[in-house]
Amino acid sequence: MADGTACILCATSGRFRSRGTKDGYGIEECLSCGLVQLVPTPTPETLNALYEGDSYFGGEGSGYSQYEDQETEYLATFREDVRRITRFAPSGRVLEVGCGYGYFLQCALDAGYDAYGIDLSPAAIKWASVRHPGRVFCGRLEEIPEIQDKQYDVIFGSHLIEHITNPGDFLATASKLLRPGGLMVLVTPNIRSLLARFSGSRWVSFKIPEHVSYYDPRTITELLNRSGYSVRAVDSAYQYYALPFVASRIRELLNPLSRIVPPIERLPFLRNRRIRVTSGSMRVIATWNGPST
Repeated sequence: MADGTACILCATSGRFRSRGTKDGYGIEECLSCGLVQLVPTPTPETLNALYEGDSYFGGEGSGYSQYEDQETEYLATFREDVRRITRFAPSGRVLEVGCGYGYFLQCALDAGYDAYGIDLSPAAIKWASVRHPGRVFCGRLEEIPEIQDKQYDVIFGSHLIEHITNPGDFLATASKLLRPGGLMVLVTPNIRSLLARFSGSRWVSFKIPEHVSYYDPRTITELLNRSGYSVRAVDSAYQYYALPFVASRIRELLNPLSRIVPPIERLPFLRNRRIRVTSGSMRVIATWNGPST
């Protein structure tokens, strides 16, 4: 039971069903709306310590341990996101929330967008600002004066919304920066994906405590609808990885059976092969309806 913890989506308290435990947290499903979240909810201090430290990009444990080394793979992934966005907004001003080293920004700029980014990691912003001076800023949406006087055609967040303990407030703040009819584009793990169901407690997206909530197409649509957006598309989001990296994750998932399979991915002609795979995530594209009258 959730012992009074409020649902991040519908704010109902206490009516949860356990789906297991991991790293000291319960993984529980709200019986009112179906959202899966951590119980108890991680404190702001716990989360800020993760994002604002120097090890989130490139350290061990939480965050992205091989972020810089996987630049080529991330660029290929984000080009696919940009291609999808162009079908709904072929040009305009873009803001990425959680921009990391600026890989998505590079793809958006290459496609002709006027792109900007923000992140909570000072180390990431320092790295990104070398490549994109004047276009990246450190802090939260409501804290950065440089982005407040612009209206954006697209706000993009890849693997962002699952980190946020107050997503309704975030979407409300974001809407003030979007022009009416502008797009909110979110990529987030889908807890009802085939990979999530097959992996069980070993699902790669059970990153505790940084992932505080786990959406599916129905719950992410409900969240956006509650916040004044209309969902236009929900589709599978794919990522590009080097074959040895994918093989290592599969071995972790299938351990101990994987010990009897020879590591053929180490062969010279396969070592540098990059492949497009699903991580059990979805891409959601929604339109901001504009202020209510």
